[in-house]
Amino acid sequence: MIDLVKNLAAVNRRTKTSVIRELLKLTNKPEIISFAGGMPDPASFPSEVFAGIAADILRTNSRAALQYGPTEGLPALQEQIIRLLREEDGIVIKPENILVTTASQQALDLIGKAFIDMMDPIIVELPSYIGGLQAFNGHGAKMIGVKGDDNGILVDELEKKLHQLRDEEEHYKFVYLVPDFQNPSGVTLCEERRRKVVRLAEMYDVLIIEDSPYRAIRFEGKAPHMLLKLGRIGNMVSLFTFSKTLAPSLRVGFIVAHEAIIRRIAILKQSSDLCTSSLNQLMAAEFLARGYYKTHVEGLRSLYKAKKDAMLAALKQHMPEGEGITWTKPEGGLFLWVRLPDHMSADELFYEAVKENVAYVIGSAFHCDGSGHNTMRLNFSYPTLEQIDEGVKRLAGVVKANLHKAKPKAPALAAR
Repeated sequence: MIDLVKNLAAVNRRTKTSVIRELLKLTNKPEIISFAGGMPDPASFPSEVFAGIAADILRTNSRAALQYGPTEGLPALQEQIIRLLREEDGIVIKPENILVTTASQQALDLIGKAFIDMMDPIIVELPSYIGGLQAFNGHGAKMIGVKGDDNGILVDELEKKLHQLRDEEEHYKFVYLVPDFQNPSGVTLCEERRRKVVRLAEMYDVLIIEDSPYRAIRFEGKAPHMLLKLGRIGNMVSLFTFSKTLAPSLRVGFIVAHEAIIRRIAILKQSSDLCTSSLNQLMAAEFLARGYYKTHVEGLRSLYKAKKDAMLAALKQHMPEGEGITWTKPEGGLFLWVRLPDHMSADELFYEAVKENVAYVIGSAFHCDGSGHNTMRLNFSYPTLEQIDEGVKRLAGVVKANLHKAKPKAPALAAR
């Protein structure tokens, strides 16, 4: 056999397997309560509605549904996207501003192909979505992390990084943000900071990549404006997906950006998969056109709010507070974020948690600089209410058992 490593392209050698996917292999047992995946509740899938829509499409429009479509997306879906963004967020766009993608993960890869040259600096949050980090790393980006708090990225720190990069004449490309119910932290970027981010984009001539998979799943509080609404479309690239609201297997998402950016990214998509599934696009378009979307999302909000409340109640009841342990209280989305005392390692606790038949995702996987070892992400959308309480109880037991263990000393250096 050929020397595979020698013959692999550089992008293949740089692209590492997802830490989350590898850890999930250890949790693939029916007795494990998993807070690890980012999966919607399968009970929420509108299966019967989709069955009817699919049957109607294949009976009346099979030629279009089973054929190749335009790379930019089918006009029927673009029309519904335009209406959805106008009604939900007051955003006015044209078909030329839309590129339909095979979910948002493809969008992230296309963003990397479009904008990143080897060792280009890009700015990401600490922590940030691991799928974005993986995509950008594959294209050779030099990722620079900026910390955040419970109101999102620290904008003053972001400006310092941008100022430094400009002074050093670095060819920085974009700032990547998940501003609504961030994966992994569940935190939402507040309105004041959003406006500052928009100003920074204009001051430093930098793109803002606004990744927005969870925005529709807000179950309390008032939504701040989208960055796309606040800023110039020439400075913003916004990514959306129906994976979290309709069904992940549809693999339908879309990019909204200036038409010149859309044209360039569409060329790259042509070489990737030609077009997103026409049948799946038409199913999503019909779901929206028939008025199912609003009622369906309202049901999701009610379902996930109950699960979020259950997880917060379980954490308050079982997890030791006042010991340097804190967690976020999201107003929407699928996740919350637990911070352990600095001396504890969620990486090491993971294996002990699995022995107790409960799983989470280690927080360090979401940090481009390797930090965050004392953090973990918990998903509340997938497990049942009963599993949430029992799983948090098991996890709290593991944390309590290790809370006061002394941090091991580093081995002494040998005398020279």
